[in-house]
Amino acid sequence: MMPKEIASLQNPVLKMINQLQKKKAVRKKEGLFVVEGLRAVREITKEFEVEYYVTTKEVEVKDLPGLEKSKWIVVPTALYKAISETEAPQGVMAVVKMPNCKLQDLVLKERGFYLILENLQDPGNMGTIIRTAHAFGANGILITKGSVDVFSPKVVRSTMGSLFHVPLVVDCEIEEYREVLRQAEIPIYATALEEAKPIYHINFVNPLAIVIGNEGNGVSDYIKKAADYKMMIPMPGGSESLNASVATSICIYEVMRQLEVNAQSCIPKE
Repeated sequence: MMPKEIASLQNPVLKMINQLQKKKAVRKKEGLFVVEGLRAVREITKEFEVEYYVTTKEVEVKDLPGLEKSKWIVVPTALYKAISETEAPQGVMAVVKMPNCKLQDLVLKERGFYLILENLQDPGNMGTIIRTAHAFGANGILITKGSVDVFSPKVVRSTMGSLFHVPLVVDCEIEEYREVLRQAEIPIYATALEEAKPIYHINFVNPLAIVIGNEGNGVSDYIKKAADYKMMIPMPGGSESLNASVATSICIYEVMRQLEVNAQSCIPKE
């Protein structure tokens, strides 16, 4: 199988990739985003359609999902570096169609666990949270308008491929998410400081949704009023706050720990 070789940055496909890497408006208009690195590209599931694979000649490309001659482009190493957003590029990337997961299409499961990310701004936090949610089996992540672009290179890179394994709904208002969860009788647990119980004093049961707020301001006043439960992470060491992704990881772990304990207690003893 012989790929198409391109040696000019003026090629329309490479020019588009360059713009996809740098501009959210272009990603949104084209409905495409870029995934870099061999491991991340191999994580792309069959639910995602790949438009192009771009590699250097030095890269071993076997086992790339869905690799076809018509989609494979080979470029010189120097040219690859020009369109890459990584400091030490591995020489393989994919241009992928954005998922079209609408809020009304999300199937809310009876025993589901969901995250709502409200106005999260830091790409590293967003990516790490998506990765953690995947690791602990979250059934979906609902991301509000005003949050960092989930398909930006920094977020995609920091998810380490988990982006392809957790259903994501983006660009809805927090009120829309709350209403859908209310209709499905899924309670909301919000992280807060005022009138909140320590996380280990809260009894988590399926289904549920946890709201993680903005790094600087926390959850909105709307969610503080609308949440069914408010929880906090006790910090006896005296630190004022935790990084958003760290706090989320602690919350997710405690939820999963309790759900696992509850599930085990329901198993009849022999």
